[in-house]
Amino acid sequence: MDLAVAEPGGLKPMAPPAVARHVHLLQRKASKPGKGLGTTTGWVHRAALRHRGVEMLAGCEYLGIEAAGLRLRVDGETRLLEVDSVVICAGQESVVELLAPLRESGTEVHVIGGAEKAAELDAKRAIDQGTRLAAVL
Repeated sequence: MDLAVAEPGGLKPMAPPAVARHVHLLQRKASKPGKGLGTTTGWVHRAALRHRGVEMLAGCEYLGIEAAGLRLRVDGETRLLEVDSVVICAGQESVVELLAPLRESGTEVHVIGGAEKAAELDAKRAIDQGTRLAAVL
């Protein structure tokens, strides 16, 4: 609070939060990310993500995960996101055929959201699980 009322409304400007890593939120659909969220709350979630520097990209075609990162195509342009972790939230059926081979190869694997319980799809639960997992990775 600005008791000297030097700022409009008596509030100090909001300082951007410190972020430990750069996060990308990608989706295959071309529509605005989070478009299907509640009308009264969706904008709040998107604003919070933007405030924390989350890069949101829509209309992504995933081409592969490589040692250097995630290769994808956006608006016809192929690009490589140089990332060290990839969290995939896709589909509405639990498809776990890759789980055993990945674990056998020594890859650390976490199953969350609809991949964990496809019968109980819950976007808020999946987002919460993804956020908590990303925080500990």
